[in-house]
Amino acid sequence: MIKNLADKVMNGEYLSLTELQGLIKEIRNKRVDDLQFVSFLAALETRNRIKGINVEECANFTRALREPLTTDLEGILCPAGCGGDPIKTINVSTPVSIILASGGVRVLKNGFKSVTGKCGSREILEAMDIEPFLSLEQTLESVKSVGIGYYDFQNLIVMEKRSGFRSPLNYIGALSHPIKISYKLLGCSDKDQFEKMIPIANELYGGHLLTFNAEIDEISTVSQTEIVEKRKNNKSRYLFDPKKIGINQTDYREVLASQTPEENAERVLRAFNGENSPVSELLALNAGAGFYIAGKSRNIEEGYELANQLLSDGSTKRKLDEWRSFIARL
Repeated sequence: MIKNLADKVMNGEYLSLTELQGLIKEIRNKRVDDLQFVSFLAALETRNRIKGINVEECANFTRALREPLTTDLEGILCPAGCGGDPIKTINVSTPVSIILASGGVRVLKNGFKSVTGKCGSREILEAMDIEPFLSLEQTLESVKSVGIGYYDFQNLIVMEKRSGFRSPLNYIGALSHPIKISYKLLGCSDKDQFEKMIPIANELYGGHLLTFNAEIDEISTVSQTEIVEKRKNNKSRYLFDPKKIGINQTDYREVLASQTPEENAERVLRAFNGENSPVSELLALNAGAGFYIAGKSRNIEEGYELANQLLSDGSTKRKLDEWRSFIARL
């Protein structure tokens, strides 16, 4: 099957949802090897560079990755960064997920091991004694019971080898989840990637905040960040300036990634224990954006204040402990 699909792609054609679902099924049944899949991704990337990305095909690729499982979970949010940012900060989206859960937002976090940085979602969770490889059923039960769950991208496409070259997975991976979700908070540090994400996210999510900052793949506490917003069917595009809400960081030195996941986790835990620092400000700002897009605050500034409160009063640390205890009982 993959040979026929590769031929279509190399002939400049785009693939349907049915074809992509068939491909994913073949991969999960181990009827596609690593070399074939890497070659297929290279064909997709080459066609896209020549003919352009097809929004429907990209959205359908993410839909094809969803597991054939029905659930009554609603109002789910996922924060994620696309990676590839020139300034490597401490992992943001994973701690932000825990802050959001402590404030009543249901979170189903997708993620992967670090590819371009020093500590990805998988590594920082392991450093905080959170098992990252639960079954989908266990992950969804975690969301229902604790308000947060994590599902590694490796569960969606099990491939041991990657080429290391840019491919559609660079943007599809950050958009992919095992079930349909309602809200997305997505950070980009590449302008071209950011522009490509906008129509794809519009197809996939009822509400989203897509952010672009040339320095980091999050909303910056140092410089202005461009935001594309879809909230309650209203769409807007604007620049967000952290100084206007009282954040006055001048550089990223205090939020740069540490050398090991354990060191990164220790700094996050200090923020969870109420320590006010540049790290806590970065986490609270991006959590504030999540509270806003999920309808828990009227704007990012109010969401930032809520996140700071949850950090300072111990709510986020208690949520982490609750999550850890829940997983330990599985």
